[in-house]
Amino acid sequence: MKSTYVIIAAIVVIAIIIGGVFGYIALSNSSNTSPTPAPTTAPTVAPGSTATPTPTPTSHPSTSASPSPTPTPTATPAPTPIPTLAPAVLNGAGGTLIAPLMSVWQPAYQQAMSQITVNYNPVGSGAGITQFTQQVVDFGESDAPMTAAQYNGLPSGTTAITIPISASAVVPAYNLKLANGTVMTNGLNFTGAVLANIFLGSITTWNDPAIQALQSPSVAAQLPSTTITTVHRSDGSGTMFAFVNFLYRSSSTWATQVGVPSTSPSWPTAPAQIAAPKNAGVAGAISSKDGAIGPLEIAYILENTGQTSLYYGTVANAAGNYILANVSNIGAALQAGASSGLPAGNASWTTVSMIDNTYTNTTATTMYPIVTLTYALVYQAQTNYVQGAALVNFMSWIVNSGQNLGTGLGYVPLPANIVAVDNASLKLVTYNGTPILH
Repeated sequence: MKSTYVIIAAIVVIAIIIGGVFGYIALSNSSNTSPTPAPTTAPTVAPGSTATPTPTPTSHPSTSASPSPTPTPTATPAPTPIPTLAPAVLNGAGGTLIAPLMSVWQPAYQQAMSQITVNYNPVGSGAGITQFTQQVVDFGESDAPMTAAQYNGLPSGTTAITIPISASAVVPAYNLKLANGTVMTNGLNFTGAVLANIFLGSITTWNDPAIQALQSPSVAAQLPSTTITTVHRSDGSGTMFAFVNFLYRSSSTWATQVGVPSTSPSWPTAPAQIAAPKNAGVAGAISSKDGAIGPLEIAYILENTGQTSLYYGTVANAAGNYILANVSNIGAALQAGASSGLPAGNASWTTVSMIDNTYTNTTATTMYPIVTLTYALVYQAQTNYVQGAALVNFMSWIVNSGQNLGTGLGYVPLPANIVAVDNASLKLVTYNGTPILH
């Protein structure tokens, strides 16, 4: 029996040894198998590096195996100042046409760039250019391009850069009680020729046959014999420049008697006439006088809808259609007027005019005809880097991020071709000969 136990024990030991050998072989085979390599993450280029990283897509890839036959174009990114902006205060002055939009831009920009404060004084385009040329502000603004004389009046050795920042329309605003005692609301029809004769003083009452002929029979019958009181700005104004530019193109008599368009035209003496400062003064004079009419930018009227006696009319375009200004038809005029090449920012913009560019355009049937760009003015060579960097950052933000903030006030976002011109112009701004933007 004892020998039997010995034999069984020997068999067990042999089995354990054989199992260990097979286990060792299996473990060796497992350790020689190559693992699947982990994906390599592309290195991130350090800030300030001059290397050009491989562009990566900005959206998630499509789950479809078939790519889109036509790739969607992406916008060129706006230039960004370097390095990080230091705290700064920017002061600007200029036209009142842009003032309602500037009052929206200022807090929106400060929310994005809390270290930069922007102040804007709506003193009028003429005074804004004067303060710019006297170098008492960081930027000027005008609703009319600088004249040749103003370019010549820049400080010696300086170059002005013109940057279109928005566009809006000038409308014939009026306050008129009809013969039946009701107030004439938006939609009284005008042509450039009739407006010119009103402001020349040759049309003096609202029931003049020339005005009646433009209206529907029901409106024409209610036009009263009320004397027309013309209202215009007493200070230099880009709003007036755009309006008289349209009258200049519409009437040879106006062109002869008043001359070339100006921010401070020599207004003809009408039988009843009021001159008032800034848009608030013009609007106040119109709304307080029955029978008054004057040019105002649409933004001012839309911002002051509480003035129930202040309305505005349609104006006939080159196609003969009477257009009541709104964002859509202002945009159509801007698109048509800016389709031709625009100057470089550091060149002269004296001859640029959306009105001139579209006055004879009969194909743009829906456009409103009295449209103007508004321009920021900055010096090409900045003498203080902190101020210069803040300035070009603010302008870049306006052009690339702030355009849609004014549509509710009648301001039209700039088309892509003007944005491209602006971004190229901002790259011309330098400090010590080196561009601030890259």
